[in-house]
Amino acid sequence: MDPLQPGDPESVRGYRLLGRLGVGGMGQVFLGRSAGGRPVAVKLVRPEYGADPAFRRRFAAEVEAARRVGGFFTAQVVDADPHAQRPWLVTAYVPGPSLGEAITEHGPLPPVAVRVLGAGLAEGLAAIHDSDLVHRDLKPGNVILAADGPRVIDFGIARALEGLSGTSTGAVIGTPSYMSPEQARGVRGIGPASDVFSLGSVLAFAATGAAPFGADHPTAVLYRIVHEDPDLSGVPGEMRDLVAACLAKDPAGRPAVAEVLRECAEDDPPGDWLPQPVSAMVTAAEAPPPQRRGLARLFGARRRPAPDRTAADVPDTTRGRIEKGWNGLEWGATVAQFTARFPKAAKRNGEWWLTGLGPESFCGLVMDAQYGFNDRDELYMVTFIPEVGDREMLPVAALNELGATDDTTTTWTVGDVEVSVKVAGIVATLIHRRFAPR
Repeated sequence: MDPLQPGDPESVRGYRLLGRLGVGGMGQVFLGRSAGGRPVAVKLVRPEYGADPAFRRRFAAEVEAARRVGGFFTAQVVDADPHAQRPWLVTAYVPGPSLGEAITEHGPLPPVAVRVLGAGLAEGLAAIHDSDLVHRDLKPGNVILAADGPRVIDFGIARALEGLSGTSTGAVIGTPSYMSPEQARGVRGIGPASDVFSLGSVLAFAATGAAPFGADHPTAVLYRIVHEDPDLSGVPGEMRDLVAACLAKDPAGRPAVAEVLRECAEDDPPGDWLPQPVSAMVTAAEAPPPQRRGLARLFGARRRPAPDRTAADVPDTTRGRIEKGWNGLEWGATVAQFTARFPKAAKRNGEWWLTGLGPESFCGLVMDAQYGFNDRDELYMVTFIPEVGDREMLPVAALNELGATDDTTTTWTVGDVEVSVKVAGIVATLIHRRFAPR
């Protein structure tokens, strides 16, 4: 993932953007996070495409069909707005490299991995075809390698680009090295068999590291797709007949995706189906954990590593401060609730009400920052608090042994927002620091 660039939006309709995943023929793809914390892939359509009314109509129709696609081996569409000023599409985020990236960096996949790949892609295409869609642009860049199998992405959307102003009459959208003969000839109304041809080309690439019809000048590649036999010399013997059948020139001579699935399916597929170097790429693509960006931005803080500490290391004075801190945070939550529900009264009586927080709530804030006991994932509140001397820090497990656990933390609700008393205490303390007399 690359960082956001100047001019990139920070959010799209409630999806916060974290970085750039890549650029496709239709637009820019970002890693985002939903309001509930789930990682998603957000695709923003190019402005020039969004300005074309015919594109918008086709895009809306294809998105509506894509929403119906399910299955285990597709990145499902979860949200979209084809009528926005700049149309956008959100799909589930699949952590992992594309097939193209993995092969380019680490070479061809071993035969067993190619079979698992073929089974997953065939099952994904079956789900797409069952929704009356044809992918039209299955290629290594539209296959994501995840820890539990491949995923097909960008299904059905390529059709929205056909016939755009700026493309020649009869032009088709796709990637030349993985087009079917009927696509290369510009045939309209292509069917699922076209995706089977592309699947054969993708499997040949996975097994050999090269497209079966070459990757030189597009015109030469398309000619070979229509008129010449593929180069399958590097495809393992047990897969060669199946791949050759998928690459038949006549659509009627190609197997259905269900047949490809039967041929590739393993009775006991391996759990770790990817080579170790590719598995490392999957791990590296994991979305970063959610962060409290509001507090982080407010304090301009940075993360510090967690120390190796145990409950036995906690002095008695610290135990007392933990207990005092909990009391302060609960009291802070009460005042924060008042200020949220009755803002005018809180402002009018700010010095009286909020000074009442006193040192206990501030102790709760600082102690929470010092000891980080409010995060069960062992991320520390010091991430969001500026450096203040050499503060002690303890891992969550050690503080839980002392009873400082958030499992029973109560919550209060303002509107549709539920906030823990700890967060409320922090907010209240910040308000206190704003209004308290100096």
